[in-house]
Amino acid sequence: MLFHKVTFSPILSIRLLTEKHVVARGILDRKVKKHTMVDHFKSLFKGTVIYGLMGSLRTFIEFLLLPIYARFLLPTDFGILDILMIFITIGTVASILELFNAVFRFYFDENSISFKKKVISTATFSVMVNGAIIFTLAIIFSKSIASAVLNSPNLSHLFILAGAYILLDASITIPLSLTRIENKPGKYAFIAFLQISILLVGIFVFVILLKWGVIGIMISKVISIILPMIVCFYWARGYIGLEFDFGLLKSMLKFSIPMIPAGAAIWGINSLNRVFMLHYLSLDQIGLFSIGSKFVVLITLSTIAFQLAWPHFAFSNMNSKNSGKMFSQVFNVFAAFGICLVLFLTMFAEPLIQIATTPDFYSAAKVILPLSLGMFLYGLFYFFTTGVVISKTTKRIIPPITAAVIVNIALNNIVTPKYGFVGTAWVTTATYLIMAVSMFLFSRQAGYLVIEWRRLIRLAIPSVAVITIGTRLSSFNSIYFLGIKAFIFLTFPALLVLSGFIDKTYRQTIKQIFKPKKIQKISEKEECVELLVE
Repeated sequence: MLFHKVTFSPILSIRLLTEKHVVARGILDRKVKKHTMVDHFKSLFKGTVIYGLMGSLRTFIEFLLLPIYARFLLPTDFGILDILMIFITIGTVASILELFNAVFRFYFDENSISFKKKVISTATFSVMVNGAIIFTLAIIFSKSIASAVLNSPNLSHLFILAGAYILLDASITIPLSLTRIENKPGKYAFIAFLQISILLVGIFVFVILLKWGVIGIMISKVISIILPMIVCFYWARGYIGLEFDFGLLKSMLKFSIPMIPAGAAIWGINSLNRVFMLHYLSLDQIGLFSIGSKFVVLITLSTIAFQLAWPHFAFSNMNSKNSGKMFSQVFNVFAAFGICLVLFLTMFAEPLIQIATTPDFYSAAKVILPLSLGMFLYGLFYFFTTGVVISKTTKRIIPPITAAVIVNIALNNIVTPKYGFVGTAWVTTATYLIMAVSMFLFSRQAGYLVIEWRRLIRLAIPSVAVITIGTRLSSFNSIYFLGIKAFIFLTFPALLVLSGFIDKTYRQTIKQIFKPKKIQKISEKEECVELLVE
């Protein structure tokens, strides 16, 4: 009968097949839309992991270089190197002016390739000109700077090398940022690995073999960035042309310059803390604070990794009708992951310190909880800037940072003399709390952020409970109590499921993120084929 219909009623058969095809196509389209959101989450997760691994590699290499520097440098050389790094930091900020953030935001304003090329070219030439100016000034005034800062005009060549590094670093910034804009974390990782490899070779040749000391380190830094810069410009050759738009540059600078305080927030607050500790406390307490702060690097690296991956996700989805929901889901997961790191550091602070240091430094564990909370709150502050960045109202970033600096100065004068370095650590927490809360209030006016308060309460209750238990158990470090701590830490995700924070929707999303892409495609095709066969 079916054969009869196909033979003598081809129009009806085609109509039936067409209807089936439309239904199947509709299901596939809906799945594609669904998986598009999941693919965005997967891409964000992948980028964060890759950027985090490269950040960890950089930190690990710096740690490995310390004993080499200690063997081939004098204590005075360490001081000179520190001053040069401060000079490079200031010069780099002055040359780049946070324009890479403006490139991220303006790049997604229009879909035309010509506009995107104009954005990339304008920003690239601008930072290169700024870097060239700073390099020229470093050459002209190198002896004066060396005399004023190091009390030795004979070291002027070090500032010339520092100026060269600033120029090269400024030149590579926008082309390297393009790898993040295009969501190519693999390329970013390749450049980072290439630069680290060349740096290590330079250190081996100029510091270990030739024993050139600080000048050897500076030459290695300059050389390490040349080849990566060439590779980045080659990758970006389709976007960089002889185009420069002063009007566009003015708009980009208006956007980017207010973001400089946000980028310097951690450095600025740490500097303020050390100023007050130098005034009120002994060097022993400052040393304990410094040791404790190094153990918070886990949260610091995670925050930086997220900062590198987040802009592409945010700007590429800012015009989506589901952007509020997507941003909210990312925020919830980001907050939960940050709390997990705080919990881990809180529970295992003392044993980690005892493994890595000597008894003289054990009391440094007291600052790990407040400093880890502070870095977690800084991560929230960064996330809350999303609204003002998307709406191009970056001037709203300045009041929260100003309020935080005022609070930091006031509390440091009151708390640090009375409670020592532990008090300073809690002042840091309060400072970042002010930044996060005030930034949230300013960002809400710009929109784009949807906060699921009920879900966050379901996160907050078990988090507070477990962190409180962790602080009570932190000083107990026998094998028995370490086992209890590990059990409590590992059961924390289960508590989030029981509280309803991780519900069925979240579990399905997490499952899709870690599900191999080929399996997803096969399941989609099989379902559509089954429908057509019917």
